[in-house]
Amino acid sequence: MKITYNVSKGINKEKCDDCALIGSTVINNESGFVEVEYTNHICIGDGVGGNAGGNEASIFVMQNIANLNLDYSNDQLRANLLNINDMLVIYAKSVSGHANMATTFTGLFFDKNGVKIAHCGNTRVYALQGNFLKQITLDQTLYQWLVSIGNIDAAEGCNRNEIRGAFGGGSSKYVDLLSVDNVFEKGLPPLILLTSDGIHDSLDIDEIEDIVAEAGLSSKEKVNKMIDTAVGKGTQDDCTVILVQI
Repeated sequence: MKITYNVSKGINKEKCDDCALIGSTVINNESGFVEVEYTNHICIGDGVGGNAGGNEASIFVMQNIANLNLDYSNDQLRANLLNINDMLVIYAKSVSGHANMATTFTGLFFDKNGVKIAHCGNTRVYALQGNFLKQITLDQTLYQWLVSIGNIDAAEGCNRNEIRGAFGGGSSKYVDLLSVDNVFEKGLPPLILLTSDGIHDSLDIDEIEDIVAEAGLSSKEKVNKMIDTAVGKGTQDDCTVILVQI
C-alpha cells in the first residue's frame, strides 16, 4: 500500500484546519509518502472554519482515533467515535472562546475482517473503478439534503458549504449523522482518494480523474497538481489530498 499525502494550509490562514491520520501518525500542514504492508487508519478531517478552534478540533479527533483498537463491530466502532465526540465537546469548553469547535471526519478503518468507512460531514472518499472515480461518501450538506428531497430551486440558492454533520460544535446533535459501514467487500480497488472540500469544491470529478490518470506524473506530482490547480482556480481554503495505491 503506497500512500502519498499533502495537507496544505490555505492562503493567508494562520493555521491549517485540515488534518489527516495515517496509521498512528497525525498530519497537519505537511506532505509526504509512506509505503506499508498494512495500516489500520487512513482518515481526513476538516476543522470548521466558521467556528474558532477548527485546527484544534481536527487534531484532537485524529489523536484520539489513533489510539483506538479496531477489532470492533460497526456498532462498537460508531460508539467509540461518538465517545470521542463527547470528549471533544468537553475539551472544547475548557478552551477560552472555542466552545463550539468542530470538524468533519471521514475515515477508512482496516482490520482482520475487512474495511469499514466512517463518515460525518463533507470530506470525501473516492475509489477507482475502471477508468473512473466513484464517490463513496455522500456529502452531509444542506445542498445535498435539499437535492435529495427534490427541492432543486432551494438547493441552487443555498450555501453549498453549509454542513449538517460534524464532530463537536458544542453539542452531540451534529454527530448524529455519523455513519459506519462496510466497504470494498469484493476487494480493495487499485486506487483510493481522500479529499477535503478545498479540493472537491474547486475541481470537478472530470478534472480530478484527468490528474489521477495523467501519464508521466508521480503520485507526489499528482497530489501536488490537484492542490496547485485548486489554488489556481481561486480557493483560499486548506487543501488535503491522500492518494492510496493498492
